[in-house]
Amino acid sequence: MPPRAAIHNGIITVVILFFMLLLAMLLKARYRLHKEPVKAIPVAEAVAAPKAVPVAVPLEGTDQVHQARAYKQGEWWVLPEPKLVPGRANEADTLRIRSGPREDVFVLYFIDAADLIASRPKRFREQSAFFQNASTDAMLAAGADAMTFVSNLLSKHRFKVYTKWERVPDTERYYGFVTVDLEDGKHFDLGELLVRKGYAAPLGQQTSGLPAPLPKSDQYAAQLGKAMAVARSEHAGAWAKAE
Repeated sequence: MPPRAAIHNGIITVVILFFMLLLAMLLKARYRLHKEPVKAIPVAEAVAAPKAVPVAVPLEGTDQVHQARAYKQGEWWVLPEPKLVPGRANEADTLRIRSGPREDVFVLYFIDAADLIASRPKRFREQSAFFQNASTDAMLAAGADAMTFVSNLLSKHRFKVYTKWERVPDTERYYGFVTVDLEDGKHFDLGELLVRKGYAAPLGQQTSGLPAPLPKSDQYAAQLGKAMAVARSEHAGAWAKAE
């Protein structure tokens, strides 16, 4: 056999032996997999993911935090020791509140306070029209005075927040009531105080089954109407510049 042919046949033989060896190794590995399957570890066992806690819902299994943050009163949650958190987004009827380890923004039921800035033209025109076409400057001044009034009030007096965790549509905010302890044993509703000062109109989101110490919803609405009548007659707040 010529040398070139011998070399060619040798190469072919080596290649064939290599593939036969590789095939034997694969078959052996497959046989071992069938004989000794590897036990899969469930994801839940492999990684203990922390349980998600929804915003503004008391934490499970942490009674101390739960009690510091809120307690249940009928269908309402009561935040007994809240603190006002200063911020540029605060307005007289829209307040960032800290309770326990969390912060939430609450919008007062039943009322609509004068805005600090005219960022929503339609809403601002509606507010101006309610206060007998008060000027833009008058409405902005009323909004600033209202925020100063609320900040001073809540920084000097104890207050409580009552909420059902009802969302303001398309926001992360919640509706609620705020009562302030201005006198021993007497709780004053912040919404009514704002209406009485001429800083707000009784045109906010309503609800029923109001929490104690507030009256029934129809009586509460009547109280707001009386407070507005007094503010208007005294030209208080935004009523001072009404046409």
